Amino acid sequence: YGAVDGVGKGRSEEVDPYYDVEADEEVCRLPGKTVFATVCLYLTFVAMGFGTGWSSNDSIFQELNKFIERYDDLQFASDLVFASSCAASMVLVLAFVGLYCNPSRYDLRSLGFFEGTIGTVLGVSCLVQFSLFMFWQRSRYVVLACAFMGAMIGNIQAFIIYPFFNAFYRLELIAYMNMGETLTSMTCGTLALAQSPTVGVENFSVQTYFTILFGLTCMAASAWGSLAWQTGFRRDADEVDSPQDLSPQDLSEEEDD
Repeated sequence: YGAVDGVGKGRSEEVDPYYDVEADEEVCRLPGKTVFATVCLYLTFVAMGFGTGWSSNDSIFQELNKFIERYDDLQFASDLVFASSCAASMVLVLAFVGLYCNPSRYDLRSLGFFEGTIGTVLGVSCLVQFSLFMFWQRSRYVVLACAFMGAMIGNIQAFIIYPFFNAFYRLELIAYMNMGETLTSMTCGTLALAQSPTVGVENFSVQTYFTILFGLTCMAASAWGSLAWQTGFRRDADEVDSPQDLSPQDLSEEEDD
């Protein structure tokens, strides 16, 4: 309007009530960076869902015929099912006793325990895939132990990670974690088809199969570690990256306030 130092023709002296001075002075952010950060965050939770899902068990059962040929035992399938069932029962009992009965008086329903559980599960998942591609031919008990640990990983996701996810992270992120869990079956099945598309054809070995999955699992664990440099994934938008504690003591204090 040609105003100089607040005085000029055509400039109104009245203050516009809809004019936001703070918003006008805020530094402009590039939309591309925001979109890139959001995509990276979503991919991180997809990777976490993949690493904490059923990739270990799915990969083992996809290679079941190779195990039967190697150990010449038609009962091996039932042994794998038995090991997986034992793992499911153990996780269910431990989750009920540790999280709900709480005999140790130490509250486990906290952010530190939750994220520590996810990190541990991802590490064990990498170890399972490493053991499979290195030692699956050495002993059948290696495969059974890996099936047991793989079933524990999947059930920990079902009984611990899923129920407490919304307490600590934004609600929409659970959909991306579920997408990662779904990708476990698709990835293992696609690799198995690429390995042996028809009877008598084997494009790559069992060791290569587990090596690929080991690499994918390590990538998932690395992606989860990248949360240390990401923000905006906590449950409460007003308390971004602040710990959320669900201990009964803290809840009672909030009710008193």
